[in-house]
Amino acid sequence: MDIQIEEITSNTFLPIDKHLKISAGPGAGKTTLLANHIQNIIRNSSKISELRKVGCITYTNIAVETLKKRLGIATDYAEIGTIHNFFFKHIVKPYLWILSDEYVFDFERISGHDDIVPTYSVVQEWITSTKSGYLTNASSLSEISGRLQKILWKLDDKGVPYLGFPNLWQGKIGKYFIKKESLFEYKKICWAKGLIHHDDVMFFSLKIIEKNKRIVDIIRAKFPYIMIDEFQDTSLIQSKIIKKIAERETIVGVIGDECQSIYKFAGAEVDEFIDFNLKGAKHFKIRGNNRSTTEIINVLNHISRDAKLNQFSPKKIRGDKPSLIVGSMQSAFQHAKSIAGEDPLLTLAYRKDDPSKLKHGVDNLNNEDLKLSLLFDDGDRGRKIYFVIQSVEYAKDGRIQDAMKSMSKAYRKDKKFEDCDSLKNLQSLLSSYPNYENLSITDFYNTYIFGKFYTKQKISRGKMRDFYSEIVYKDIASIVDLDDTGSLFRTIHKSKGDEEESVLLIIENSDNFNEDKDLKFILSPSIKENEDHRVYFVALSRAKKKLFINIPSLSEQSKQRIDSMNLFKIVYL
Repeated sequence: MDIQIEEITSNTFLPIDKHLKISAGPGAGKTTLLANHIQNIIRNSSKISELRKVGCITYTNIAVETLKKRLGIATDYAEIGTIHNFFFKHIVKPYLWILSDEYVFDFERISGHDDIVPTYSVVQEWITSTKSGYLTNASSLSEISGRLQKILWKLDDKGVPYLGFPNLWQGKIGKYFIKKESLFEYKKICWAKGLIHHDDVMFFSLKIIEKNKRIVDIIRAKFPYIMIDEFQDTSLIQSKIIKKIAERETIVGVIGDECQSIYKFAGAEVDEFIDFNLKGAKHFKIRGNNRSTTEIINVLNHISRDAKLNQFSPKKIRGDKPSLIVGSMQSAFQHAKSIAGEDPLLTLAYRKDDPSKLKHGVDNLNNEDLKLSLLFDDGDRGRKIYFVIQSVEYAKDGRIQDAMKSMSKAYRKDKKFEDCDSLKNLQSLLSSYPNYENLSITDFYNTYIFGKFYTKQKISRGKMRDFYSEIVYKDIASIVDLDDTGSLFRTIHKSKGDEEESVLLIIENSDNFNEDKDLKFILSPSIKENEDHRVYFVALSRAKKKLFINIPSLSEQSKQRIDSMNLFKIVYL
């Protein structure tokens, strides 16, 4: 059956009595469309009250805050949150007890969900309980921890959830495989300690509503309408939950763009959006791009050509051709900054290493190895150093709540440490920041952590002193995990839902750059088949006026091909 797709703009009023599916590319005005539709529902639907609200689910905190500002007082009749927060609040938190006959939970310690880093004790307990000691023949406990972080929930052909590995990693360490049947044991160890991963939220939500059908009815009663943004990033489990809710009573609307599906490593399946259809649903699309200049849109259309997105600028906004800068990322950054002038320059990279290094002026660090060494090789002291620095970096960005949470993690085993101590410690450390930014970790710890707030262990000798003496504070500051959605230096995945006047995309550093692979998204784009191409598409589409792409080198053959496209200005530094 052919589906009729109506072309609309962001100001079009949508029907409030039908399921909706809306395809909208970058800059299409999805937030405007969503805000207008929610306000229309609130004004005109008899189903909405202070007790029955419009549920609005998105994937980033930036998108949540933006939508709240657009809705103003109408937020009294809407529940807006990220997908994991939404389902944790309305399904997992109130009803997790339903699963207590199957699994053991430490309910007193469960306060939310997080990106769990398996600690030394958790990994050791897992190795013992699953008889996986053979893995230590090929790796350290820190490496095993890093691998366990990557597992995720999937659905088999019968719709039953199971734990598996990302497509790019099949669970092998050295010559040994991690047994798939042992993965669930790791989860049970975490749950018994009160540790719930973001991905576990969706597993629990599905299990709860399948075990007790009344829970779905309660969700439908609370939310007669549910709108879901960025639906191209949904996983099979998330999609299954939404479809169950939409079977009756609740009207569901999904908005997405297949060209911006970039979370396959987290279980997202782009075909879930492409093929998504609910009975009686109305289908729409928006082709206009109100964000970017015609010159930037031309590049986006080139990259997305096999998806037939073909956007245009409704206001016919013109600007400079995007620049392809050939040179080091440091020189490209300085060049782009000089062109951007007073406009903020959003600097993006596939991995978090490159923007973090630029932000802190750090080179040649292996982020993951340094982080895991800190968290594993020095026990509680290493964890304290990591989380104290994470706390300071959050506070520097004005994110005091996150900073307080990290400081509490740093001192979690010091029973005398209280919330007021977190604030005192932060104030003291922030006032001294210029004094220790370039100190070695040994000197930073012995001067600013040792002897304060119940810390009695000094860094004095041995291999850990040697290790800490060779790295400085800003090295660690560049590798701590921050929810850096507000920073001008971030990964592409953390830029979803955002925009900036000027954007610099760093493709690769000179050590890892492979022209055939890393420039393929320009030379031979295949956005429907290649997720890397979609990731770069997302990065480029953040730019409003000026766009810069940095590569370390360019062959003459590729230069000629790019010149013939007439899309870029090539700059050599």
